[in-house]
Amino acid sequence: MKAALTLMAALGLAATAAPAATAQDYRHASYQTTPDVYVVMFRADYCAPCKIVEPALARALQSISDPRIEFVNIDIGSGNGEWNANAVFDRGIVSQYNQWLGVTGFAAIIDGSTKQTLGCINMTYDDASMASHIRNLQAAAQADRPSFDLTCPESNAVG
Repeated sequence: MKAALTLMAALGLAATAAPAATAQDYRHASYQTTPDVYVVMFRADYCAPCKIVEPALARALQSISDPRIEFVNIDIGSGNGEWNANAVFDRGIVSQYNQWLGVTGFAAIIDGSTKQTLGCINMTYDDASMASHIRNLQAAAQADRPSFDLTCPESNAVG
């Protein structure tokens, strides 16, 4: 119930504009099935680590260029609550949104089927290590193996 209230609060603050493009959006419009993984960037314009993570992540995803990986940009700082809410509802990743609402500067890699968080990347990764980490977590998702990655930030304690 609390999770739904948090998301509803985001909708109440919503603007109708789509998030500003910071990292390229690697979603493939023709891709109709569930991706292996979602790479969900939690960002805001005021976030200094985002300015390091986003360009490296864009290069990493471009080097992978895999339609089974879907990039989702959650911009919490620009009045994009409605877009964010639709993005997380459509993909079934509301729990991660609520877990990290207000936390920025990282990307969570989430299993497309189970919706479990497999791991995260942050500014300590360069683009080559981001690509490698995403591929490894994608392989875990494809094999239905759990991940024991400890790279994700602490919860915001909302949920």
